[in-house]
Amino acid sequence: MRFEHYGNGIAKGMALTLKHLFRKPITTQYPEEKLTVSRRIRGNVLAWSQEKCIGCYTCAQSCPHGCIDIMTSEKGTKGLVPAPCSQSCPAHVDVPRYIRLITAGKPSEAVAVNREKIPFPSVCAYICAHPCEAACSRGQIDEPIAIRMLKRFAVDNDSGLWRKRSKIASPSGKRVAIIGSGPAGLTAAYYLTKLSGHLVTVFEALPEPGGMMRVGIPSYRLPRDILKAEIKEIENVGVKIEINTKVDSPQSLLGQGFSAVFVATGAHQTTEIGVAGEDDPRVLGGTDFLREVNLGKKIELGNRVAVIGGGNTAMDSARTALRLGAKEVTIVYRRTRAEMPASSEEIEAATEEGVKFLFLTAPSQITSSDRELELECLRMKLGAEDLSGRRRPEPIAGSEFTISLDNIISAIGQRPLVPASFNLATGQGDKIQVAPDTLVTNNKAIFAGGDAISGPATVIEAIAAGRQAAISIDKYLGGSGIIDETLTPPEQILDRLGGPIEGWRPKIDAIPHEKRLSSFSETELGWSKQSASEETQRCLRCDITYEVEKYQLRGGQCIYCGLCVEACPFDALFMGYSYERASYRLHEQLLSKEELLLPDKRQASGYAHPEVEETLPKQTLLIDRREYFTR
Repeated sequence: MRFEHYGNGIAKGMALTLKHLFRKPITTQYPEEKLTVSRRIRGNVLAWSQEKCIGCYTCAQSCPHGCIDIMTSEKGTKGLVPAPCSQSCPAHVDVPRYIRLITAGKPSEAVAVNREKIPFPSVCAYICAHPCEAACSRGQIDEPIAIRMLKRFAVDNDSGLWRKRSKIASPSGKRVAIIGSGPAGLTAAYYLTKLSGHLVTVFEALPEPGGMMRVGIPSYRLPRDILKAEIKEIENVGVKIEINTKVDSPQSLLGQGFSAVFVATGAHQTTEIGVAGEDDPRVLGGTDFLREVNLGKKIELGNRVAVIGGGNTAMDSARTALRLGAKEVTIVYRRTRAEMPASSEEIEAATEEGVKFLFLTAPSQITSSDRELELECLRMKLGAEDLSGRRRPEPIAGSEFTISLDNIISAIGQRPLVPASFNLATGQGDKIQVAPDTLVTNNKAIFAGGDAISGPATVIEAIAAGRQAAISIDKYLGGSGIIDETLTPPEQILDRLGGPIEGWRPKIDAIPHEKRLSSFSETELGWSKQSASEETQRCLRCDITYEVEKYQLRGGQCIYCGLCVEACPFDALFMGYSYERASYRLHEQLLSKEELLLPDKRQASGYAHPEVEETLPKQTLLIDRREYFTR
């Protein structure tokens, strides 16, 4: 460095120092007003609750500096708080338990745990949206446990052991009619027959049962033999399914001697794009397109196809179009990839198969000619958030451009189609209005659930709705409403030596790329025993309490970043305020669990605790009042 540059730096530094030498310092202060800044404050001490801690190692493994050491007992007992994964599952499947059974080499018993709550374990193993993984505590460390793939391993290796403990209730003499054979309707039928003893008949307008599982999900994601086997088990308990049977009104079924009716007609009506020219026959509805293909009807597509939308129906439509011979398939979406409602694995699979994406693009008009379609589009920008919490797309003036296409598939959404003859109260989006706790409609003998009341949702949400319907209908007919069953013997909780192993998810293999686009064969391949075993070892066992024998913080290394507080699933860690330790930066300082225990009185921090944050005064910056107001 040349001396003149060095001297200039010193001069500038000294000038800045002299300028502020006699000014009052700026400091953070409570409860002064003046200038408001963030209320989300970390503390300068870490507190630990022995009562809430279950010894799951989440905090230790999430610490970027390795400041936390834990040692727990080998023996575990059932915790008082359900695991986050089970709580987030709409059907409340005991996820940690079936993972432990897989660990113990008992995949058939793992399937039995699933069957205690859902009649479609195989379907869910192949296509579940797995909200449980989003809540998995392991996600705070590296990657959530691949819960769906572990379920897939279990069903792929199931021996049917659950049938030995399965029982069917005695006949009640009551008859129940169900309109629609989708996941909600068949779930309700299964439990009302098997565990309540009612005689259930399911009426399906389509030529095959299964609802959107059958006609909305391509066979490369859900093989037809898997779905048929699940439906066969439902028929085996005594459920009668009448296909090609359209029901004009649920009230007519009551007149035929049925004591109650459950409307589970789904949401099969495609939402229109809302632009001029979409009435051209070469513009197809996404749900209509998938239904025709899945029922084996021949659909002619050109080489260039655009799919409008960003959900799973759009991904399925795009990937199906490729398998039907389209050479170039483009998804047109008005927001960015970050806002797409489709599951990430579906987006990635579509990308791998060659689907192109046009983000921040919205259709404005369709022009037809004998040879092709011209799709006029507008470039978009993201504005303020809308009711969904996503930023609202806004058109950019003068950004019009056109795309030449052979076909357009509209997959922007779908809605229920409730005939006026049903005489049921409907609300926004043509959804049937029901009491949320009981699913009863404006007729006390008629219930409704699934996509018919919620709009398009996931299979596991529809299954949960079917369970609730079975409970409510059984109570209405004089039953107990209890549809829980035990299909597995009492659990032997395995010992745990040390914390969960480190590592990432095993790779999920698929069939070769060239075979994907030439057929509708199953794309995803299941796991080997070794891969499944490796993944189960990553589970933190959040539903089991292990006595914490040692909990230690290396205070000299801790920077009080609060990541451990955010990671803890059970709020066992807390940040607070007290006098700072004079030696808290010293590397040799170690704080044991006795020193970290929550005291009776401590000024709490709002870090990762919104309920505490609301009680804190606003954090302010204390400034020179006279200088501030005389500028």
